[in-house]
Amino acid sequence: MKSISVLVLFLFVWPFSSAKTYHMVANSSVPAASGIISAKKGSPNRNTELDIKVTHLAPPSKLTPPANVYVLWIRPIGGDATNAGAIRVNKNLEGELKTVTTAKSCDIFITAEQSATVTSPEGPEVLQTRVDMG
Repeated sequence: MKSISVLVLFLFVWPFSSAKTYHMVANSSVPAASGIISAKKGSPNRNTELDIKVTHLAPPSKLTPPANVYVLWIRPIGGDATNAGAIRVNKNLEGELKTVTTAKSCDIFITAEQSATVTSPEGPEVLQTRVDMG
């Protein structure tokens, strides 16, 4: 009986906790860069939880033109892009940002910006993908 309870619990939790993985496409200005997004529906409000990890992303000051910070943008399909936060790159050229959005389908992209507080994307796009949690 105990094994049946565990199986029922697993079957109930598994579809709601599994994450989808999305690979980001790099711009030619950062050809070695890569990004992976792990997206899942949160609980209890079913918002989309995002964990963005980037690797081999050059410091923004090394780009042409140079920038100060990378900014993650979320643009719901048919909507405007919103600043979801800065991604800081460490000495190993890696960075991570966790965030949440109410959008079920959206474009996610990273730009090189002069300030982490910009309200619309101004700098060059370095990585991008589309997330569909429909």
